[in-house]
Amino acid sequence: MARFTGYQTSAILIFVIATMMILPGLATLAPTPSNFMFLEECKSRLHVGCGKEIVITIIKEWSISDRCCMELVSMGQSCHFSLVNKALSGPLSKLNKLDALTKSAEIWNQCFEFSQFLSPATSPSSEE
Repeated sequence: MARFTGYQTSAILIFVIATMMILPGLATLAPTPSNFMFLEECKSRLHVGCGKEIVITIIKEWSISDRCCMELVSMGQSCHFSLVNKALSGPLSKLNKLDALTKSAEIWNQCFEFSQFLSPATSPSSEE
């Protein structure tokens, strides 16, 4: 009968512990039905052209159009960050996630400030 040396036992123990730590994290990657519906609703609030423009703006140095900026803000911050995180776990997975999330936050802040700049001038209450 074969005997395990201390080295083999340690290697097996490390493998088992690592597996136990990794598997619960992988289970959270599966989209829940409510999360899937939320993401689909978010996508429906954004025209395809604006979605592509936002992705290109995250990937490259480029400015987002005023129209897409306003669509982004009307879509909402939680939708924006949820869609970005979903894209970073799928088609954009090769990007540096920290850089992409930082750029995404900068885009959100820029668009939100732009919308705040426009809203007092266009709201009926400002004419009173």
